[in-house]
Amino acid sequence: MSVIMKSTELNLIPIFVAIYEEKNLSKAAIRMNISQPAVSKALKRLREIYDDALFHRNTTGVEPTVFASDIYPAMSAALKNFTSTLSASREFDPKTSNRIFSIAVVSTVNYSLIPKLVKQLRSSAPNISLEIHPQFTEDLESDLRLQRYDLVIDMAIRGRTILKSEVVYTERLRVVCSKDHPRIGDSISLEQFLSEEHVAASRWHSRSSLLNAEDIGELEARNIVIRAAGAFEMMPIIGSTEMIGMLPQSSIDDLGDYYNLKSLDLPLNRQQHDLCSIWHPSRSNDSGHRWLRQQIQKAAKNVF
Repeated sequence: MSVIMKSTELNLIPIFVAIYEEKNLSKAAIRMNISQPAVSKALKRLREIYDDALFHRNTTGVEPTVFASDIYPAMSAALKNFTSTLSASREFDPKTSNRIFSIAVVSTVNYSLIPKLVKQLRSSAPNISLEIHPQFTEDLESDLRLQRYDLVIDMAIRGRTILKSEVVYTERLRVVCSKDHPRIGDSISLEQFLSEEHVAASRWHSRSSLLNAEDIGELEARNIVIRAAGAFEMMPIIGSTEMIGMLPQSSIDDLGDYYNLKSLDLPLNRQQHDLCSIWHPSRSNDSGHRWLRQQIQKAAKNVF
C-alpha cells in the first residue's frame, strides 16, 4: 500500500494522535481546541489516505484497529519531534515553563539523586513536572529517538552508539552482607567473594546482572542465586540470609543499618562505576533539555 500525505495534510497527525490517546472524538476535539465535526472530517480523510477504518465505535467512544495501533508509534514520534523542534527554537524560561520531562533511571538514582533534583526544581522551576520511570527499557536508542523518555540515567553505555552521554557522578562499589554473617568478618578475599552465594540487581530485558563480566571480568565467576529488581530490593534478601552482593556506597549509607547490613572493600581492581545522563543527539540543542541536564549535574554536585 502506497501512502501519500500532502504537506497541507500534516495537521492530520496531531488529530490522529489525539483520537488514539483519548479514545473518544469529543475528548480529542477538546484537546485540539477544534469542533467535533472538524475531528470527524479529519478522521474521514485519514481513512481515505490509509484505506483503513483506523477506529471503530464502542460504548465509550472509539477503539483503534490493528493498523492504527501499528502506525501510532511513528505518528506519535513525528508529533513529538516536531513539538521539540518548536520548543528548541524558542528560548526556554524555567520560571514560566510548564514542560513535562520524562526520565528513566536505575533504582539507586531514584533514592540518591531524584529527591534532591525535585527539591531543586521546585524552587527554580515551580511549573516544571517530572515523570520518573524505572530503567527497564530493552532498546535505549529507540526509546530515546521516539521520545518515550527525554533522558535516561544509567551506567555508561557499552559499545558503539549514536547516543550522547555525560557522567553525572561516580559511585564507590562495596561488598555487602548481613552483620551476622557466620563466615565474613571485617574484610573479604577474592576467593571468599567468589565462593559465596550472590544476590544481584537484574537487567530484566537481557536476563543478566546490572554489573557483570563486561564491567568487571572477575564477576563472571560469581554464583548468582537471586536476581532482584534493583539495588534496594537486594537489601532485605542479603540482610536476612547468608548471601552477599555489591551495592554503591550511597545505597548503604541510606538504608544499610535498617536492613542489618555491613559493607566491605571490594576485592577487585575496579571499585567504582559511573552513572551517566544519556540522550538522543536530536535533543542536544533543545534549550529546555540542555537546562534539564544542567540541573541534574547541579543536583549531583550537592549529593556526591
